[in-house]
Amino acid sequence: MTPELNSTDWSTSYSQYLARSAALSARTLNLYQLALERVSQGKLPATIFQDHFPAFAVAHGAVFANRFAEVGSRFLSDLVRLGSSFSRPAEAGAAAEPESIPPQFDASNPARWYEQLAEYAGQLNARAVKAYRAQLDRVAAGETTPSEVQQQTAEQMAQQLPGYMQLTTQLYFDLLNGLNDVRSAYEETYFHGLLATAEANNKDATVALTLAGPAGTTAAASLSITNTTGQRTRISHRVLDVRRVDGAGPSLVPAIAFVPETLELGPDEEGTLTISLQLDPEQYDSDALYTGVLYLTGGSDVPLEVDLRILATPVASKRSNGQG
Repeated sequence: MTPELNSTDWSTSYSQYLARSAALSARTLNLYQLALERVSQGKLPATIFQDHFPAFAVAHGAVFANRFAEVGSRFLSDLVRLGSSFSRPAEAGAAAEPESIPPQFDASNPARWYEQLAEYAGQLNARAVKAYRAQLDRVAAGETTPSEVQQQTAEQMAQQLPGYMQLTTQLYFDLLNGLNDVRSAYEETYFHGLLATAEANNKDATVALTLAGPAGTTAAASLSITNTTGQRTRISHRVLDVRRVDGAGPSLVPAIAFVPETLELGPDEEGTLTISLQLDPEQYDSDALYTGVLYLTGGSDVPLEVDLRILATPVASKRSNGQG
């Protein structure tokens, strides 16, 4: 039975698209603001954006261009197949032909793929024409009447159109989400590389904090913070995305807990901030080092940059612990 289309289908897809776009944009904006902070702190030159881009484009341009092309090719293939399936009349009494498979996109030869897609579309259209011709032959043979064909076509459209519109809408939002994902990955890779320049230039001044322990447990560490501003201040914290040092897998924002959540210090007063993290095995691969940046502001004129390292180690088995 063809699924019915209603306003909820449209609004839900649209809401999910907006929420996903907002989340991706927020991550990019966070990295952009961090880059601006590096410039204001003198850790990066004011020309870093235009200076870094040419090398980035050479190193990553082709990869991301291929990913954009793959998203577009998938959309076009599915759209061609969906349109042909809808336009083909019902072939009553005829054996169903095997479904044609769209050509696979080849990033090394996109021109050839477009040629293959045109051939694929031609095959689907030929099937539709064949079905229409069979309908006309049945009318000519007196097996059916034009009015019956018209009625059958109207019923077919009434049954299929809602489902077709729903699937087309889904394809469209899949395309938008796919393009957004590639764009976000492109921007994040650019900013991570740009920020890595500042980190390399200022590595000696960076405080390191390691949260390590068996997977599934909670890792914790403490930091001593001194208020050097000359006035009472509140210590604020911000955690950026972390990712595996080998670049594998997606980035993620660690769910770090701070105790106390709000730390206020008087002039020259020192306090201790305890930082803990649940090493969820669903998020952190065993024996894979994740790195990121934690920022603490308020204690000095310049934010304290903490080089955050996360490591979930394998859980020791009972046998290895000497238990039988």
